[in-house]
Amino acid sequence: MSQPGPPGAYPVPPPGWQYHRQPPRKKKTGLLIVLLALGTVMVLGLAFGGYWIFLREGDSDAPPPVDVSQDVAKAPIGCAVFDKSEVARYIPGRTDFEAGSANSSSDSLEQGQCAWNNTDTFIKDKVRAAHVIVTSYVYRATRTKSGVDAAKEHLKRRVRNGVSVNVKDADEALLVEHGKRGHSVAVTARYRNIVYHVDYTNQTDGAPVKDGVTALATAAIGKVAPKH
Repeated sequence: MSQPGPPGAYPVPPPGWQYHRQPPRKKKTGLLIVLLALGTVMVLGLAFGGYWIFLREGDSDAPPPVDVSQDVAKAPIGCAVFDKSEVARYIPGRTDFEAGSANSSSDSLEQGQCAWNNTDTFIKDKVRAAHVIVTSYVYRATRTKSGVDAAKEHLKRRVRNGVSVNVKDADEALLVEHGKRGHSVAVTARYRNIVYHVDYTNQTDGAPVKDGVTALATAAIGKVAPKH
């Protein structure tokens, strides 16, 4: 029987055994959260700054806003352009009144047409056939052009071989003859963003067709131009 060791003695550990004490792990979660937050703020700041610079540069190169100061908001169109009595003097015999087509409207254009003629009565009245047709256009501004610019383009695009004619208060007016006998003439007149196209045909020999269509176009423009 072995004797216990002296007081205070401890048993000797077996060979090769070592005691390692692990230091406690430090928590790094809070530090990571702070770093991630700072990184997010920096990325957002850089992105916002770049976008602001892009807008500034884009604005400097952007075209000026469309000028609509000369556009007229409303104008008579279609059958509202003329009263029957205004065209009766240009059509021999009794005249019939009928709408040539229904009015139409969109974001960029309001359009109408109306016709006056003696088609059903000229034989009975022993006169020659005649008619007046007015087609009206009121152009509205878009993101890229004003109504005035659109109306100017209308004349360039649709009126060819026209000659300038004097229509009071019109910004421009062009006359076109149809046929060789001089029985049919058209005048297209523009006031700002409004265009009136007047067709006049009168087969009466010697009828002053050019004077008549010019007078009708002048009357139409007079309904939208300011009174002096």
